Amino acid sequence: GGIQYTRAQFLNLSLQPPSKMGYGVADTGVDFDFISTKEAHALLKSDKALFVDGRDPADFKISKIQTSYNFPANAMMFKPESLDKTLVQRCKDLIAKGKLVICVSDAGIPGIQNRGHVSRCRHIAQYLHELGVERESIRRLQGGINRWKRSGLDGIIGDMRRYYAGAVMTADQGELFISDHLDEEDDGDEEGPPALADQAGLDHDSQRAVMEAVAQPSAEVQAALQAEAPRPRPVVVTSPTVYRVLRGEVYKKASPEAEKIIKLDWSVDRLVRTTGELFIGASGGKWAELDTGCGEKRGWVYVEGPGFGPSTRKVVSEYLQA
Repeated sequence: GGIQYTRAQFLNLSLQPPSKMGYGVADTGVDFDFISTKEAHALLKSDKALFVDGRDPADFKISKIQTSYNFPANAMMFKPESLDKTLVQRCKDLIAKGKLVICVSDAGIPGIQNRGHVSRCRHIAQYLHELGVERESIRRLQGGINRWKRSGLDGIIGDMRRYYAGAVMTADQGELFISDHLDEEDDGDEEGPPALADQAGLDHDSQRAVMEAVAQPSAEVQAALQAEAPRPRPVVVTSPTVYRVLRGEVYKKASPEAEKIIKLDWSVDRLVRTTGELFIGASGGKWAELDTGCGEKRGWVYVEGPGFGPSTRKVVSEYLQA
């Protein structure tokens, strides 16, 4: 996500020379590879990714990729003291364990000569890189959270409508986002749309012609998009399918009726894949069913609740977080 522009403004900004990043760190010119929705979803389901969301907290509250961290790009510019400085070290630690850092925004707009200034995921990727996170371990989510919502894949919690800059997107706004014109079946191509391949050597008029061609799809492309059958999906998703371990201790039992509970020592930030099925125990504790299809062993894990044993006060402890 980011600032909303008209078509003319977007084209003009895309052809401007590079400048400094908005938070005062010089843009080194290093850009970051994109990762498709399908690939990112597969990494989420195999516990191989850490998602960092650059949208504002209000947008993050409306909807998010499950287990993601909120690291607002605007805070880097206006409230740097509010940022969670431990996230950089967490990224480095999880990269050492084989994970990728995936930066998320509303639409994941590719940068051409503007080097991604329109997209917040570009800002946070650059910020993390400047503070020591390896470029090779950072990806930008192609099409952003909006593309993920369109895909029909699980992994989103909250409002499934597409948003931009805090408001529900209109059909006209959708045309501004080049990444949304990519064929869903071609999501695996990390190099971006062919029309946006290397433009080195093109003069100003030729670059503008390329941008116009991409920003205004052909009649055939528009007809194909209009003919695409709508995919029914819930407006709001409230049952997570992936959680993140918060405390390093996880409680599990074989079934909702089972009395025996075992304690597991799982590392903080380990992802726990579940089916979305929930069970509320007699004391109010919330349990989630593990997803054996993603490699988890059969059973139910304790998400949150008052804990176990007698207590003189009502305390809700959170062990897993979506």
